[in-house]
Amino acid sequence: MRPTRLAVPGAAAALLVVPLLGVGPSVADEHDDGDVTLEDRKVLANKLDNPRGLTVDDDGDVFVAQAGEGRGRDTSAPCFPGPTGADVCLGATGKITELDMRGHSGRLHRNGVSDVVEGLPSVALKADGNEGIGPSDVDFAGDDLFATIGLGADPAVRDRVPAGKHRMLAAKLATVQEVDGDEVEEVADIGDYERKVNPEKDDFDTNPNSLASYRRGFAVADAGGNSLLRVDRDGDISTIFVFPKEAAVDSPMGRLSPDAVPTTVVRGPDGDLYVSQLTGFPFPKGTATVWRFEDGEDPEVFADGFTNVIDLGFTDDGDLLVLEFTTNGLLSGDPKGALHWVDSDDTDKHKVLTDELTMPGGLAVDGDDLYVSNNSAMANKGEVLHFTLNE
Repeated sequence: MRPTRLAVPGAAAALLVVPLLGVGPSVADEHDDGDVTLEDRKVLANKLDNPRGLTVDDDGDVFVAQAGEGRGRDTSAPCFPGPTGADVCLGATGKITELDMRGHSGRLHRNGVSDVVEGLPSVALKADGNEGIGPSDVDFAGDDLFATIGLGADPAVRDRVPAGKHRMLAAKLATVQEVDGDEVEEVADIGDYERKVNPEKDDFDTNPNSLASYRRGFAVADAGGNSLLRVDRDGDISTIFVFPKEAAVDSPMGRLSPDAVPTTVVRGPDGDLYVSQLTGFPFPKGTATVWRFEDGEDPEVFADGFTNVIDLGFTDDGDLLVLEFTTNGLLSGDPKGALHWVDSDDTDKHKVLTDELTMPGGLAVDGDDLYVSNNSAMANKGEVLHFTLNE
């Protein structure tokens, strides 16, 4: 891994220079630039392991990808130096979890949290299971649920895992999977595409971090390969776009041009694709961009001026919601994240709906109900939060 790239959001937390600190549960109440607000913050689920992307089905139920805690209790799991030098371990602790929401009510059924699929690959810190990389996003295509499983490394590392159950587990890293009952079935091997095609024509690194239903298949944001990919339902993969490097900035390592690091892809109400970027090392504040991809047109910057964006969503009014993993940049030592509202008719109009989040990892909108995965780089401390969105 180059110092300008990030295994999102797993290795991100390791770059903080102070321990993770909790923040209070309050929500920003009053704003001078509009009447859009968030209310009724509540914790729907807790004690999750590195929760990331979210989606909502037609019944209003919420699905969340948990990147897992690495080896968990598997003492036979292989461990090795991770991208930041600390030992990480591979285990079968990744999962996809469903929250039964009593229809479109924003209210969770009693005992309404259940794991749809367990035993998915997870790579996380040996010491505490934090900073997991594994299941990273979920989305529906019709009635069928699909997921990305991340990696954040050269896909060749999968073949270096000792033969046996752990090698079979590692083979699912850097893939798109269809959820079939309580199991998964591979749709596409993003890692194999990186090794054969390497869209960025640089070092080998792939981390499929997000997917969105698109053209009878999927668009996939590869945060490691700095690319937006198209995946057909039959598994064929092609490159939609390779994101250029950012303008050079000062860093502890001298002048560097950060990687774009695309973190999420969503379909907008206009049917176009919208892609957020984290912006790689040294993670400069205020330089993260949201791109718009309209069919038949060159991609364009839709909104900018953000920091370390991790997910996007749209309100029923067609306005953009932007979730920041950290608001002050990953090198600041501040784990505080934030959610912004952006007027889609005038994207220079930004508004912070709440900055009382701790390294959030995913966002889903269902009418007035808004869901956020919080503490997304922590094992056994992750949460799914619910807010009511008032426009």
